[in-house]
Amino acid sequence: MPSNRWPSRTVRALRDAATHAHMRAELLPRLPFVIALVVSAVALVVAIEHPPGTDSKVVSVDEEPSGGPEELEDYSDDAAYYEEEVELEIVEYGFSQVAVDGLHVVIVAVVVRNPHDGELLPGGLSIQTKTERGYPVDLDTMYLGSIPPRSTAAIGYVMAGNPSAIDLAELELATTEPSMLYEEDAFADDGVLGQSGDPLPEFELGELEPLASPSGYRVHFTADAAVATETQISLLFRDEEGRLIGGVPADMETEYYSSSFRALPEGESAQYVDLTEEWIPEGTDLDRIEIGPSRY
Repeated sequence: MPSNRWPSRTVRALRDAATHAHMRAELLPRLPFVIALVVSAVALVVAIEHPPGTDSKVVSVDEEPSGGPEELEDYSDDAAYYEEEVELEIVEYGFSQVAVDGLHVVIVAVVVRNPHDGELLPGGLSIQTKTERGYPVDLDTMYLGSIPPRSTAAIGYVMAGNPSAIDLAELELATTEPSMLYEEDAFADDGVLGQSGDPLPEFELGELEPLASPSGYRVHFTADAAVATETQISLLFRDEEGRLIGGVPADMETEYYSSSFRALPEGESAQYVDLTEEWIPEGTDLDRIEIGPSRY
Protein backbone atom coordinates (compact mmCIF):
# COMPACT_ATOMS: atom_id res chain seq x y z
CA MET A 1 0.00 0.00 0.00
CA PRO A 2 1.54 3.23 -1.05
CA SER A 3 2.62 5.69 1.61
CA ASN A 4 0.89 9.17 1.94
CA ARG A 5 3.79 10.77 3.91
CA TRP A 6 5.44 12.58 0.99
CA PRO A 7 2.33 14.33 -0.34
CA SER A 8 1.37 15.25 3.17
CA ARG A 9 4.78 16.70 3.90
CA THR A 10 4.75 18.52 0.58
CA VAL A 11 1.40 20.06 1.26
CA ARG A 12 2.45 20.99 4.77
CA ALA A 13 5.67 22.60 3.45
CA LEU A 14 3.78 24.64 0.89
CA ARG A 15 1.27 25.72 3.53
CA ASP A 16 4.05 26.74 5.93
CA ALA A 17 5.89 28.64 3.16
CA ALA A 18 2.72 30.53 2.27
CA THR A 19 2.07 31.40 5.91
CA HIS A 20 5.65 32.61 6.36
CA ALA A 21 5.54 34.74 3.24
CA HIS A 22 2.29 36.34 4.40
CA MET A 23 3.75 37.09 7.79
CA ARG A 24 6.82 38.71 6.15
CA ALA A 25 4.55 40.79 3.97
CA GLU A 26 2.61 42.07 6.99
CA LEU A 27 5.84 43.28 8.52
CA LEU A 28 6.85 45.36 5.41
CA PRO A 29 5.60 49.00 4.87
CA ARG A 30 2.82 49.71 2.40
CA LEU A 31 3.67 50.84 -1.16
CA PRO A 32 2.80 54.62 -0.85
CA PHE A 33 5.03 54.97 2.15
CA VAL A 34 7.82 53.26 0.24
CA ILE A 35 7.41 55.64 -2.68
CA ALA A 36 7.45 58.70 -0.41
CA LEU A 37 10.51 57.41 1.36
CA VAL A 38 12.33 56.89 -1.92
CA VAL A 39 11.44 60.38 -3.24
CA SER A 40 12.66 62.02 -0.01
CA ALA A 41 15.92 60.16 -0.20
CA VAL A 42 16.45 61.24 -3.81
CA ALA A 43 15.67 64.88 -2.97
CA LEU A 44 18.14 64.79 -0.09
CA VAL A 45 20.85 63.45 -2.35
CA VAL A 46 20.19 66.12 -4.99
CA ALA A 47 20.24 68.89 -2.37
CA ILE A 48 23.58 67.65 -1.06
CA GLU A 49 25.12 67.22 -4.48
CA HIS A 50 23.80 70.50 -5.95
CA PRO A 51 23.55 73.29 -3.32
CA PRO A 52 21.59 76.43 -4.37
CA GLY A 53 23.51 79.35 -5.85
CA THR A 54 22.95 81.73 -2.96
CA ASP A 55 25.74 84.04 -4.05
CA SER A 56 24.03 84.81 -7.37
CA LYS A 57 20.82 85.92 -5.60
CA VAL A 58 22.43 88.33 -3.16
CA VAL A 59 21.90 92.00 -4.14
CA SER A 60 24.24 94.63 -2.85
CA VAL A 61 22.45 97.69 -1.38
CA ASP A 62 24.25 100.93 -0.70
CA GLU A 63 23.27 102.66 2.54
CA GLU A 64 22.08 106.24 1.97
CA PRO A 65 21.93 108.76 4.82
CA SER A 66 18.46 110.07 5.64
CA GLY A 67 17.67 113.63 4.56
CA GLY A 68 18.18 116.33 7.13
CA PRO A 69 15.73 119.17 7.77
CA GLU A 70 17.30 121.31 5.06
CA GLU A 71 16.54 118.61 2.47
CA LEU A 72 12.85 118.30 3.41
CA GLU A 73 11.83 121.92 2.97
CA ASP A 74 9.50 121.05 0.08
CA TYR A 75 7.43 118.73 2.27
CA SER A 76 5.03 119.97 4.90
CA ASP A 77 1.98 118.77 6.76
CA ASP A 78 0.69 122.32 7.01
CA ALA A 79 -2.55 123.23 5.25
CA ALA A 80 -2.37 125.08 1.95
CA TYR A 81 -3.95 128.07 3.63
CA TYR A 82 -5.33 129.10 6.97
CA GLU A 83 -8.80 130.39 7.69
CA GLU A 84 -10.20 132.33 10.60
CA GLU A 85 -13.79 133.18 11.44
CA VAL A 86 -14.35 136.94 11.76
CA GLU A 87 -17.25 139.37 11.91
CA LEU A 88 -18.28 141.09 8.68
CA GLU A 89 -17.98 144.85 9.14
CA ILE A 90 -21.12 146.50 7.74
CA VAL A 91 -20.39 150.21 7.50
CA GLU A 92 -23.93 151.28 6.53
CA TYR A 93 -26.95 150.22 4.50
CA GLY A 94 -30.26 151.59 3.24
CA PHE A 95 -33.45 150.64 1.35
CA SER A 96 -35.81 152.26 -1.13
CA GLN A 97 -38.62 151.22 -3.44
CA VAL A 98 -38.73 152.08 -7.15
CA ALA A 99 -41.07 151.25 -10.03
CA VAL A 100 -39.43 149.82 -13.16
CA ASP A 101 -41.63 149.03 -16.15
CA GLY A 102 -44.62 149.05 -13.81
CA LEU A 103 -43.00 146.57 -11.44
CA HIS A 104 -42.24 147.70 -7.89
CA VAL A 105 -38.94 146.49 -6.46
CA VAL A 106 -36.88 147.22 -3.38
CA ILE A 107 -33.31 148.37 -3.97
CA VAL A 108 -30.64 147.90 -1.34
CA ALA A 109 -27.32 149.66 -0.72
CA VAL A 110 -24.66 148.11 1.52
CA VAL A 111 -21.14 149.29 2.27
CA VAL A 112 -18.87 146.64 3.75
CA ARG A 113 -15.22 146.88 4.73
CA ASN A 114 -12.40 144.41 5.18
CA PRO A 115 -9.98 145.93 7.70
CA HIS A 116 -7.82 142.79 7.87
CA ASP A 117 -4.58 141.83 6.14
CA GLY A 118 -6.14 138.73 4.61
CA GLU A 119 -8.75 137.99 1.96
CA LEU A 120 -12.27 138.13 3.40
CA LEU A 121 -15.04 135.85 2.18
CA PRO A 122 -18.28 137.22 3.67
CA GLY A 123 -21.12 135.01 4.79
CA GLY A 124 -24.72 135.49 3.75
CA LEU A 125 -26.47 138.80 4.45
CA SER A 126 -30.12 138.29 5.26
CA ILE A 127 -32.65 141.04 4.53
CA GLN A 128 -35.11 140.67 7.38
CA THR A 129 -38.25 142.06 8.90
CA LYS A 130 -40.04 141.09 12.10
CA THR A 131 -43.43 139.67 12.93
CA GLU A 132 -45.78 141.36 15.40
CA ARG A 133 -44.27 139.21 18.13
CA GLY A 134 -40.73 140.20 17.17
CA TYR A 135 -39.64 137.05 15.35
CA PRO A 136 -37.26 137.65 12.40
CA VAL A 137 -38.49 136.80 8.91
CA ASP A 138 -35.94 136.25 6.16
CA LEU A 139 -37.13 137.99 2.97
CA ASP A 140 -34.01 137.59 0.84
CA THR A 141 -30.33 136.73 1.23
CA MET A 142 -27.35 138.46 -0.39
CA TYR A 143 -24.16 136.52 -1.05
CA LEU A 144 -21.10 138.71 -1.46
CA GLY A 145 -17.88 137.90 -3.25
CA SER A 146 -14.43 137.98 -1.67
CA ILE A 147 -13.08 141.33 -0.50
CA PRO A 148 -9.33 141.99 -0.76
CA PRO A 149 -7.34 143.09 2.29
CA ARG A 150 -7.95 146.61 3.62
CA SER A 151 -10.68 147.31 1.04
CA THR A 152 -14.18 148.78 1.07
CA ALA A 153 -16.85 147.49 -1.31
CA ALA A 154 -20.11 149.17 -2.31
CA ILE A 155 -22.98 146.83 -3.15
CA GLY A 156 -26.14 147.80 -4.98
CA TYR A 157 -28.75 145.07 -4.92
CA VAL A 158 -32.28 144.50 -6.23
CA MET A 159 -34.31 142.52 -3.76
CA ALA A 160 -36.31 139.53 -4.96
CA GLY A 161 -39.99 139.02 -4.23
CA ASN A 162 -43.09 141.20 -3.99
CA PRO A 163 -42.45 144.30 -1.86
CA SER A 164 -46.10 145.36 -1.60
CA ALA A 165 -46.42 144.28 2.03
CA ILE A 166 -42.92 145.42 3.07
CA ASP A 167 -42.42 148.32 5.43
CA LEU A 168 -39.04 149.79 4.48
CA ALA A 169 -38.59 151.26 7.94
CA GLU A 170 -38.62 147.77 9.46
CA LEU A 171 -36.05 146.22 7.12
CA GLU A 172 -32.62 145.39 8.47
CA LEU A 173 -29.59 143.32 7.59
CA ALA A 174 -28.28 140.38 9.59
CA THR A 175 -25.42 137.98 8.94
CA THR A 176 -26.63 134.40 8.58
CA GLU A 177 -23.30 132.64 8.02
CA PRO A 178 -19.81 133.27 9.36
CA SER A 179 -17.32 135.33 7.35
CA MET A 180 -13.97 133.65 6.79
CA LEU A 181 -10.59 135.33 6.62
CA TYR A 182 -7.83 133.73 4.54
CA GLU A 183 -4.20 134.47 3.80
CA GLU A 184 -3.68 137.50 1.60
CA ASP A 185 -2.74 135.49 -1.51
CA ALA A 186 -5.12 132.57 -0.94
CA PHE A 187 -7.20 133.35 -4.04
CA ALA A 188 -4.64 135.12 -6.17
CA ASP A 189 -4.79 132.48 -8.91
CA ASP A 190 -8.39 131.50 -9.52
CA GLY A 191 -10.41 133.69 -7.16
CA VAL A 192 -13.60 132.93 -5.27
CA LEU A 193 -17.08 133.00 -6.77
CA GLY A 194 -15.70 134.36 -10.01
CA GLN A 195 -13.66 137.10 -8.31
CA SER A 196 -9.93 137.57 -8.67
CA GLY A 197 -7.56 138.18 -5.82
CA ASP A 198 -6.56 141.57 -7.24
CA PRO A 199 -6.99 144.68 -5.09
CA LEU A 200 -10.16 146.65 -5.72
CA PRO A 201 -9.74 149.64 -8.02
CA GLU A 202 -10.42 153.15 -6.76
CA PHE A 203 -13.16 155.27 -8.38
CA GLU A 204 -13.47 159.05 -8.53
CA LEU A 205 -16.87 160.36 -9.55
CA GLY A 206 -17.05 162.85 -12.42
CA GLU A 207 -19.95 164.69 -13.98
CA LEU A 208 -23.49 163.47 -14.54
CA GLU A 209 -24.37 163.96 -18.19
CA PRO A 210 -28.16 164.06 -18.82
CA LEU A 211 -29.56 161.51 -21.27
CA ALA A 212 -32.56 162.19 -23.49
CA SER A 213 -33.70 158.68 -24.30
CA PRO A 214 -34.13 156.86 -22.13
CA SER A 215 -34.31 159.59 -19.54
CA GLY A 216 -31.50 159.45 -17.04
CA TYR A 217 -27.80 160.21 -16.66
CA ARG A 218 -24.45 159.09 -17.96
CA VAL A 219 -22.25 158.89 -14.88
CA HIS A 220 -18.62 159.61 -15.70
CA PHE A 221 -15.84 158.45 -13.38
CA THR A 222 -12.13 157.74 -13.31
CA ALA A 223 -10.95 154.26 -12.41
CA ASP A 224 -7.49 153.69 -10.96
CA ALA A 225 -6.50 150.01 -10.95
CA ALA A 226 -3.24 148.67 -9.54
CA VAL A 227 -3.33 145.87 -12.15
CA ALA A 228 -5.51 145.07 -15.14
CA THR A 229 -8.59 143.51 -13.62
CA GLU A 230 -12.31 142.87 -13.88
CA THR A 231 -14.73 144.23 -11.34
CA GLN A 232 -18.38 144.95 -10.74
CA ILE A 233 -19.69 148.47 -10.26
CA SER A 234 -22.53 149.78 -8.11
CA LEU A 235 -24.27 153.15 -7.82
CA LEU A 236 -25.38 154.26 -4.37
CA PHE A 237 -27.95 156.96 -3.56
CA ARG A 238 -28.14 159.32 -0.59
CA ASP A 239 -30.74 161.85 0.44
CA GLU A 240 -30.08 165.49 1.29
CA GLU A 241 -29.09 164.53 4.83
CA GLY A 242 -26.50 162.08 3.55
CA ARG A 243 -28.37 158.95 4.55
CA LEU A 244 -27.93 155.93 2.32
CA ILE A 245 -31.29 155.17 0.70
CA GLY A 246 -30.53 152.40 -1.79
CA GLY A 247 -28.32 151.31 -4.62
CA VAL A 248 -28.29 149.44 -7.91
CA PRO A 249 -25.73 147.42 -9.85
CA ALA A 250 -24.31 149.26 -12.86
CA ASP A 251 -24.19 147.62 -16.30
CA MET A 252 -27.17 145.68 -15.02
CA GLU A 253 -28.37 142.50 -16.63
CA THR A 254 -32.02 143.29 -16.01
CA GLU A 255 -33.27 139.71 -16.35
CA TYR A 256 -31.58 138.80 -13.08
CA TYR A 257 -30.92 142.35 -11.76
CA SER A 258 -27.24 141.48 -11.44
CA SER A 259 -24.15 143.47 -12.30
CA SER A 260 -21.88 142.40 -15.11
CA PHE A 261 -18.09 142.63 -14.96
CA ARG A 262 -16.20 145.61 -16.33
CA ALA A 263 -12.64 145.08 -17.62
CA LEU A 264 -10.31 147.84 -16.43
CA PRO A 265 -6.75 148.43 -17.62
CA GLU A 266 -3.85 148.97 -15.29
CA GLY A 267 -3.54 152.56 -14.10
CA GLU A 268 -6.06 155.37 -14.61
CA SER A 269 -8.80 155.20 -17.23
CA ALA A 270 -11.89 157.25 -18.06
CA GLN A 271 -15.10 155.24 -17.61
CA TYR A 272 -18.86 155.80 -17.52
CA VAL A 273 -22.08 153.96 -16.77
CA ASP A 274 -25.63 154.85 -17.76
CA LEU A 275 -28.31 155.27 -15.12
CA THR A 276 -31.94 155.45 -16.16
CA GLU A 277 -34.23 157.72 -14.18
CA GLU A 278 -36.62 154.98 -13.14
CA TRP A 279 -33.91 153.38 -10.98
CA ILE A 280 -33.26 156.60 -9.01
CA PRO A 281 -35.31 156.49 -5.78
CA GLU A 282 -37.39 159.41 -4.63
CA GLY A 283 -35.49 161.80 -2.37
CA THR A 284 -32.11 161.21 -4.01
CA ASP A 285 -29.67 164.12 -3.92
CA LEU A 286 -27.98 163.93 -7.33
CA ASP A 287 -24.93 165.67 -5.93
CA ARG A 288 -24.46 162.80 -3.50
CA ILE A 289 -24.56 159.90 -5.95
CA GLU A 290 -21.65 157.54 -5.29
CA ILE A 291 -19.98 154.95 -7.46
CA GLY A 292 -17.82 152.17 -6.17
CA PRO A 293 -16.37 148.73 -6.88
CA SER A 294 -18.75 145.96 -5.92
CA ARG A 295 -18.46 142.32 -4.96
CA TYR A 296 -21.38 139.89 -5.16
